[in-house]
Amino acid sequence: MNIKTPAEQMRETIEKLFKDAGYTLPELLSYIEMLEKEHELMADQIKKMKLDSVRKASAAAGMNSRLKDALRE
Repeated sequence: MNIKTPAEQMRETIEKLFKDAGYTLPELLSYIEMLEKEHELMADQIKKMKLDSVRKASAAAGMNSRLKDALRE
């Protein structure tokens, strides 16, 4: 079973509209592709930033517990 992504569905819809209208606008399709690439890059960057944030938070929590242990002694 081949499940289409929303982007693929939109592209097919636009191509059908072009066919029905009798003309095409290749700039629109290339613009959509550029937006899809930018979206993927931003999603990857957000994942990295979230992971870095979790790592920093866990490192800070580890330092706090070590400091507490040192103060207890």
